[in-house]
Amino acid sequence: MPTPTSAPPAAPTNSELGRHLLTVRGFHFVFGALGDPYARRLRGEADHLSLGELVRDRGPLHRSALGTWVTADGETSAGLLDDPLLGPRHPASEGLQEHVRDNVWETWRTCHVTPLGEDLLTPSAADRDRLAALLGPVLGPRTCAAWRVDAERAVHRVLDGLPPHFDLVSDLARPAIAGSLTAVLGLPDATRAELLDLLVACGPALDSVLCPPRLPVARAMTQALRRVRELMAAAVADHLIAPTDGAMSALLAVGPGGRDPGDTVMAALLSTVVGAETAITTVANAVMALLQHDEQWALMRADPGRAADAVEETLRWAPPVTLRSLITQAEVQIGGETLEADQHVVVLVDAAQRDPALYEDPDRFRLDRPRGPGFTHMALTGQDHLGLVAPLVRMQCTAVLRAVAERLPGLRAEGEPLGRGRSPVVRAPLSLRLAQK
Repeated sequence: MPTPTSAPPAAPTNSELGRHLLTVRGFHFVFGALGDPYARRLRGEADHLSLGELVRDRGPLHRSALGTWVTADGETSAGLLDDPLLGPRHPASEGLQEHVRDNVWETWRTCHVTPLGEDLLTPSAADRDRLAALLGPVLGPRTCAAWRVDAERAVHRVLDGLPPHFDLVSDLARPAIAGSLTAVLGLPDATRAELLDLLVACGPALDSVLCPPRLPVARAMTQALRRVRELMAAAVADHLIAPTDGAMSALLAVGPGGRDPGDTVMAALLSTVVGAETAITTVANAVMALLQHDEQWALMRADPGRAADAVEETLRWAPPVTLRSLITQAEVQIGGETLEADQHVVVLVDAAQRDPALYEDPDRFRLDRPRGPGFTHMALTGQDHLGLVAPLVRMQCTAVLRAVAERLPGLRAEGEPLGRGRSPVVRAPLSLRLAQK
């Protein structure tokens, strides 16, 4: 007789979710006001790099007043992100990772702040390994370049339609990434048009892991995620019936027969939500960095083939995800401290990648930064969702930056960039007016 399984918990009500989000945000503001630099980061204070230096000055690892262990040390951070004893989930915890119904005053759990209704950002080790095995032959480090031409064509179509004055994010970065993604996956044009709006609503997902959004934003985000899943599931069903030469059909053909099509749905969802937001932010950060550094922009204009260098330096200098949230899976030694299992650890990636002990002249943005065997950065590494989408993100961003250098050599900024509110994790730019000379 089969063992009965318990039904998944009901989605939190507006009252439950709203109270939880306000409680966690209150924690951030109270302890930030008391001077805790990590809490101040979560409050979204503008001088985030100085706050990262304050964290690094406290040693390789220290415990924040929020109960979270925090590091901005370069060497410590790099080791943690690749350590199998740390992962995105609580050990021996099944199902969705959320704490809406917990008494945060008792548990001090300020991780997994906003339930997404998906394990998108918290894959189990088994799920991650399965997705990595699926993505590797199609959208992996050695295979992603096969789709470069498709991505470049989509990017040039966006540039063809740019007016003399346009917005960096809404007119360039987001349409270029959405277009290249739909071209690579082999999605219909109608899906691309809908994705442009859905990506805006899904944008706070990466921030929501540690930073509570407003209740209407959280609800709109989960609805948008649900719709993206529906679109990807419908596309997978179509590709099963009528395969194309896109990456989605290639994913469905990976491995022996009988592979669950649901894995391809999840891979497409991950590429669309996590990959797109990461790529959009990286493109925007790269363009802003280049325009702020005339000599580096001159190098790019003279040799658009340096687009890959610009992507790598942007990932180091202004990473698209500045805080990485991890949970210890067992007792582990970190930075001279012994942490028990189920402890929350956060890596301040942007500060760690400005650590002078790890990088020469770390505050300078330079395309010719040596990338020999000893070079590393932490922006897209690790045992979580970011490591899975890294090859696609790099390929898309390189395609966009190369096209911009080739076709918009007279590009200039008009005014100052506007940052997205409640975005202390991604620190995503919201808008910057640009002009073509």
